[in-house]
Amino acid sequence: MEREAICPVCGKPFIADRISQKYCSAVCRRYAYRHRHEDETPPSQQAAGKTLRTFRCLRCGKLVVVKHRADKRRKFCSPHCERLYWKHSKNVKSQTVQNTFHCRNCGVLVDIRDAKDKRTAFCSADCRKRWFSLHRRHRNQT
Repeated sequence: MEREAICPVCGKPFIADRISQKYCSAVCRRYAYRHRHEDETPPSQQAAGKTLRTFRCLRCGKLVVVKHRADKRRKFCSPHCERLYWKHSKNVKSQTVQNTFHCRNCGVLVDIRDAKDKRTAFCSADCRKRWFSLHRRHRNQT
């Protein structure tokens, strides 16, 4: 069964021999497999999307720009850098992590610089408790 398809790596149209064929050539298939966990998107999919957050990798110092919600990276640019960091963390000078967000309850701008600070949505435990108590009441009433 032949069908027209577009290669997700290079963006060129091609005739697919099988229904499961995604790439136009073995070169594009290998590129997609080798770069599946990297920050770089294939040239055909690079778009000027909204930047959700930017940070520097704790291991190599590379500037990482996150544009997709599914991308959960916050400290390292790749799994390789994360493994190296935790394996040889005594030899590496730690860098500061910077994360800013607005508190969901009071709207205060929170600036986090400590890597061990796990706050991502609320400025304090009291704000978190107030927000959840308000939203639990509204959910139970409807």
